[in-house]
Amino acid sequence: MMWSNAKAAGVLAMLLFLSASSQTVKRSRDEGTSSIPASNVMGNGNITAVVAGGGSYSYAGFSAFPAVGGQVGITDIMELSGSFVPWTSRGIGPIEAHLQITTPANDKLRFFGAALFADLFLSTRQDTLSASTAKGKPEYNSYPAASFVADLDWLALLKWLPIKTYLKLGMVDNPDLLYRYDQLTVVSAAEWKAFAHSLFVNAGLAMYKEKATRDNAGDAAYSQQYAWIEPGGRFRFFSRFSLVGSVKMSLYQALKEKNPLNPELFNVSMRIEVPIFMRETNTEAIRTLIFLGQRKEKNAEPSAVAAGEPAGGKAAGIVGASGNEPDTLGTFDFSQEREELIKRREETQKKMADIEKILVELDKADSLKNQTGFAAPPADSTSKPPEKP
Repeated sequence: MMWSNAKAAGVLAMLLFLSASSQTVKRSRDEGTSSIPASNVMGNGNITAVVAGGGSYSYAGFSAFPAVGGQVGITDIMELSGSFVPWTSRGIGPIEAHLQITTPANDKLRFFGAALFADLFLSTRQDTLSASTAKGKPEYNSYPAASFVADLDWLALLKWLPIKTYLKLGMVDNPDLLYRYDQLTVVSAAEWKAFAHSLFVNAGLAMYKEKATRDNAGDAAYSQQYAWIEPGGRFRFFSRFSLVGSVKMSLYQALKEKNPLNPELFNVSMRIEVPIFMRETNTEAIRTLIFLGQRKEKNAEPSAVAAGEPAGGKAAGIVGASGNEPDTLGTFDFSQEREELIKRREETQKKMADIEKILVELDKADSLKNQTGFAAPPADSTSKPPEKP
């Protein structure tokens, strides 16, 4: 029984490895880091659900939260996203919505991209201190804001450099504190964006200005700041699902002596992105072809190189490149390569079905052994009468 369970676990591990390393990767072009979304928006009509959670530690103690959200592409250059924290240690968390508008060439592997965000935050924190509130009547306010994101996709210039760098300028660092502070934030990031998985590091500076209340004049400037760093990564499994995790640590704080800010000192967050409906975009198809072209170059036959053919045979045609400069305008025809990708996906799915069949047979064998005390014969064995001498 233990041996059978070990075999089943091994098959499951092989199945997970196959799902994580196969060539059936499907990426959304709006994938960014844990703190900065990409300037690209997702394909028109594409829908992704997000389930997240995490915990943080501050001077006030430890807190944990779950979150749910989603994203939908509404045009070729616009995306709508939102999230909701159903529970915190203080009750219901904030609700937020974002409308993203990106620059042209969204469906190409562009080197430079930028996007504007119109943000709306609905606070669930009771505001009893603002000058506009009546005594004994707390308010729950909404806070509009804006943010800007720019990124550089270096793979569009150098096909051997799968790095993407980001910059974000925003007006919100912690939505839970909007009722008390005006905020400004600057965040930068670098991501090693490999074929399936990625590693990234975010770094940011948040600045806070306390708002005026009935009892306090507030701050004249953004006199409280803290800086932080956040390494993390994206792990893709079963070709299209993503697990994004990160660890955020405070590096520096400049706080007031009276009514000081309570910044996060340590934060762990994790989210799973589940595509509900996804159509592959040209941007990520070109990225996939570049990676496949590199693999063909590495596996090039010496005879083909000696005969004067480019390394990898059709690599230059696959990438649509001249030298190390891929055709980022998408003028090459990759429909044939897309058909090959579809065939590879079908082959991988067939292998996964075979593995699942093996698991079912192992379960049947264990069940029969427990009932009879004898091992079941192999699935392909047949009983034959003994031959006469």
